[in-house]
Amino acid sequence: MNTQIPIVTVTCLRDLPQLDLQAQSISLYLDKDCPVFIVVNEADTDSWYEYFDKNTRKYYKNHKLTILTRNDFNDNWAQWLPNKNNPWAVGWEIQQVLKLAISTKLNCDYFLILDTQNFLVREWSPKSYGLVNGKIPIRPGHFVMPSEIIDQYSASLNLDQTPNFMHNMSICTPIFLRKNLCDSLINQIGSVNQFAEWFKTASRVKSEFILYALWSETQGGSYLYHYMLPEIEDWANPYLRDCKTEEEFSQFLNFIGEHKPHAWVSINHRAWGNMTDDQYNRLTDKLSSYKLQPTFNEYRSTYVDIKI
Repeated sequence: MNTQIPIVTVTCLRDLPQLDLQAQSISLYLDKDCPVFIVVNEADTDSWYEYFDKNTRKYYKNHKLTILTRNDFNDNWAQWLPNKNNPWAVGWEIQQVLKLAISTKLNCDYFLILDTQNFLVREWSPKSYGLVNGKIPIRPGHFVMPSEIIDQYSASLNLDQTPNFMHNMSICTPIFLRKNLCDSLINQIGSVNQFAEWFKTASRVKSEFILYALWSETQGGSYLYHYMLPEIEDWANPYLRDCKTEEEFSQFLNFIGEHKPHAWVSINHRAWGNMTDDQYNRLTDKLSSYKLQPTFNEYRSTYVDIKI
């Protein structure tokens, strides 16, 4: 296996401004030896490539960049039709399948999965946290998903009981995954196409990372493959999911870059769309001190938060 540890981002047309910010941060702060994979979750990628080639590709000149699309997997699930009530729902399901299915395209022991919302504010390498007795790190976190998702996946995987590990691990990006676990999970169901169809119906609420963790339990236990980092506020915080109150925003803003282990910051697309002009300006001022220049003005003017 390749000893390099790749990072993988699954992204789409809507999130190009976020990808641009992530790319800026990769250019500035990511280990130059790190391979970068981008998976484009669009059936028609022409508009995506037009924007990316014009605005974003330049930031990857010091990294080995590989771009795949969901059509590279050449399976029926890549053509699932959007739902009229929520056009993004199908894309969200496919995104989760891609985060696991990418393992079939990689030559490595493990890899780091990102969402487009993740970006760096200081130098970082996937090797920052080494192997411990052959195990890769997992971040501690609070379990925030409905309990039924564990029950439904456990039933599908023939697990007799809910593992305690699940309630202590972060199920958010950035997250390290083991290739052999992803591969064996997919192979247990069949092809990538069969796995995707199974994933669509195996649970009402979906979570690729909970599924991954539960699968590791069927393979001897999560602690055979991962070790838990000691602090909940570690290298992948802070995170702004929404922008509901000024207090929430200010706490997030003041947290960026203030604690030494923190390299990654995460801002959900909802927050970019919902923050006030004053908050947006304060945030861009803060990020400029890290040589980052968000380009969200047009995005914010047309943003619509689709409700399910």
